[in-house]
Formats: sequence, C-alpha cells, structure tokens
Amino acid sequence: MNDEKDRLPGDIFWSTFLEEEGLPASYRDTAEAWFSPLVQSILRHYNEQTSALASSPQIIGIHGCQGSGKSTLAALLEAWLRNISDLNVLRLSIDDFYLTKHQRRSLAEAIHPLFATRGVPGTHDIALLEMVLRAVIARSPEEIFIPEFDKAKDDRAPLEKSVVARDIDVVVLEGWCVGLPPEPQYRLAHVTNLMESEQDPNAIWRGEVNKALAQSYSTVFELLTSLIVLKAPHFETVVDWRWEQEQKLSGRQKRPLGLDDALMDREGVERFVQFFQRLTVWGLEVLPDRADLCYHLDASRQIKSSSGPWASG
Repeated sequence: MNDEKDRLPGDIFWSTFLEEEGLPASYRDTAEAWFSPLVQSILRHYNEQTSALASSPQIIGIHGCQGSGKSTLAALLEAWLRNISDLNVLRLSIDDFYLTKHQRRSLAEAIHPLFATRGVPGTHDIALLEMVLRAVIARSPEEIFIPEFDKAKDDRAPLEKSVVARDIDVVVLEGWCVGLPPEPQYRLAHVTNLMESEQDPNAIWRGEVNKALAQSYSTVFELLTSLIVLKAPHFETVVDWRWEQEQKLSGRQKRPLGLDDALMDREGVERFVQFFQRLTVWGLEVLPDRADLCYHLDASRQIKSSSGPWASG
C-alpha cells in the first residue's frame, strides 16, 4: 500500500477540483487534514476485500442535512480515489431518485397532500435505487441506468447516464436521509413545527414517512458498508445553509425562470425546510453514534472534530 503522502493529490488536481466546485483555496487544507483518514480507510477496506475469496464493492453512504457539504464531499471522494488509485467510483445522489412530479401528485391524492413535495422518505423511487445497488453488488454484466433530477423544474430530467455494474469498485451514495433509522412511534405523536400542526394534525403524513423509512429505505440502507456523517451543530443552521444552496442553484440557471420552476426565495426556503425538520433533528441525535466517521461542523461548516472508528484512519 502507498505511503500516506502518496495518497494526497497534487497541485493540478486541486486547482481543477476547486475551480469546478467553486471552492476557496483554503478548502484544500481542510480536505487534506480531515478527509485523508477517510480515503485511507476506504483504500484499506478495498485491499482487504480484494484479498478475500469473494470481493464486493464498497457502498459508502454520506449523510448530512441540507447545505452541509455532502455533495462536495462525495465529488471529492470520487475525484480523489480516481486520482490516486485504479478504483472505479460511482457517485450517486439519492436526490436523483426522486419520483416524478406526476408520481408525487398521485401519492398526494392517494395518501396525503404533503407528498406532492419532494424530499422525505416516500418521495423517492427507492426500488430503482435498490435495483442499482444490488446490480453493482452482484457485479452484474448488464448496463444500469441512473436517473437525474432537475430541481429547478422539480421533475426528473429526460437524460440519464449508464454504467456497467460489474466495473464498479466503490459506490458513494449521498443524501440528507441516507442511513437514517425510523423514529420510535411515540415521537410521532408530537408535532415538530407549524406545518405539521396545521397540515398533518392526525400524523398521517409523518406516519407514512416513518413507515417508508422502516421498510423500503431500511432495506436499501442495510446495503451500505460504511456511513459518513456531516453533523450540523443544530437545526437552526439548516435554514441559512439551505438558503445559500438555493442561491447557488439560482446562479447556475442559464435561462429565465418561469412559473413552473422550483427555485425559492428566503421565505420559501423557510417553509421548505419544515418538511425536513423532524428527521433532520432525529438524525442529529442518533447518527453520530451509528457512523463509521462523523465530522462535527460549526455554523460556518468548518470541521471542528471527528469521531467514530475511522476517525484516526
């Protein structure tokens, strides 16, 4: 195995990555200090697997609330591993597996109106995600297709990418609810915010969300071989982070926004995060102890400490 210094990408890698992701130069120092143990652990586990009789791809989950940096970390892991090794990495976002707008409207009519809004468990095509992961794990020779979700249109994009499942060594799956266990039933009796109080007084919506988390989502999350958590200091930071995220998304649009576009103003963001509040708070409570590696963030998204079995590499 290479020495630790050989696993650090060089100047060309960093200048390219930072420019593509729109990150400051200081991000390199943070990444090299905090994410090297993560890369080392991935490589170590890969080497252990390949020396076994039957090797399986690693399925690495990255959990973090909105705006915590999980998409950036997933992109970095993909680029870093490809730069220093021969690993074939498949990066997935659970967001790309959202149900179509039409499918969510059908859920809203059949179960509860709140299911028209994307985000919570129950609004993803979780069966498709499971099929993709199982094909990779089985090293299927077949081509698999990965959807893409257009958040500006709040609907699935017409384009999709394809990969050959057996060629994948590492899957990086990021998402705000990745790895999250269901809540205990007693918690569902208590409303979390004004939206739940006004629109879900009988706990029908949150009960169905929790049921999905306990059933189909749990089945998928059991396929993870490791879980990385980006832990916010508290829920109050999420609104600010999500607003920053929305502004970046808006800045990337190359066309005028129409009435059907889903980019939000600040007030819209504050309403939107209420859909996520219950499970975000639950994740902050329980996931650090479940993670192989948990990064503890401050309000400016700087990593203050890490914990978990992989924290020391």
